[in-house]
Amino acid sequence: MTLNRPITRRAALQGIAAWAGVAWFAHAAEPSTGGRFVEKQPPVRIILDTDMDSDCDDAGALALLHVLADRGEAEILAIAASSLYRWSVPYIEVINRYYGRPDLPIGAPKRDAVDSHAGSKYARAIAESVATRWQANADALDATAVYRRTLASQPDHSVVIVSVGDLTNIRNLLRSGPDSHSGLAGPELVRRKVIRWVCMGGRYPSHHDPRVFGNFKTDPAATVEAARDWPIEVVFSGLGDNILTGSRLKETPPENPVRRAYELYLGKQPARPSWDPIAVLYAVRPDAPFWRRRTEGYNHIFPNGTNEWRSEPDSSTHVLLELVAGADEEVGRTIDELIIQPPRHHAP
Repeated sequence: MTLNRPITRRAALQGIAAWAGVAWFAHAAEPSTGGRFVEKQPPVRIILDTDMDSDCDDAGALALLHVLADRGEAEILAIAASSLYRWSVPYIEVINRYYGRPDLPIGAPKRDAVDSHAGSKYARAIAESVATRWQANADALDATAVYRRTLASQPDHSVVIVSVGDLTNIRNLLRSGPDSHSGLAGPELVRRKVIRWVCMGGRYPSHHDPRVFGNFKTDPAATVEAARDWPIEVVFSGLGDNILTGSRLKETPPENPVRRAYELYLGKQPARPSWDPIAVLYAVRPDAPFWRRRTEGYNHIFPNGTNEWRSEPDSSTHVLLELVAGADEEVGRTIDELIIQPPRHHAP
């Protein structure tokens, strides 16, 4: 397996410009803004797994997913909180309510989870201001049961899982056995129902500093096990350091819980790196001209949660997501334009 053929900066920019001139998601038999007819694509069925505690880009990722669902590009099946921080689930519900989806299933880990003690500058302050079903993570459903019930109810090979937090829930899904939702054990259920897992975590080509906080390090044992045992394609993304988004949230209403999260987290800083929103954007728009996929080698996870992309041996499942030359600015503009869109329906 080899890296996709290199794309020159000029070719990449031409491709991005051409893509931007054509409606990404158009109704069948409707002309796009570029004058071409674009066949309507079915929405991508998504389960989002997020820690939703320390960083505000988790809020941006969930907002982006809701807007893409409003546009008909995605269908949100369920959300799993990987954090033990008690206000993660209530804050997730606040966002879901803001975007008119208050009844989305939300799960949280009930066993074998690790507390990062990271806390949050925004989740409690915002969640306490809104009446929610769940008052704490402990009130939510078991994340493993949410995964299994959701996957069992979907058509075969139809679901994309996006993780932008700890990998506890992914590991627990793989460890799960047959139950009332499905007679399949976790790995077989994944093979039957899932297209791919998009995993935001790690730094590439290598990252060996255990002192730097990251998704792989909160529960490193789960990270090692999930990356090793995942039975189908997993796309790893560490993109986002140099793509700052969120500054345009000030254009949205003051009661927008995502705007409030960014304001509480950032203070006077204008924007935040886009690690989590990029993973969601790729999950829903994998064919956009921003991306290239490295299929040569594999992601080696060390026991402490650090990692490096090794050129060999090749893995049949590991893929590294990269940006084509010159795509950074357009990716940032795309995310910013989407996350400021108003909800189609507010929940009461």
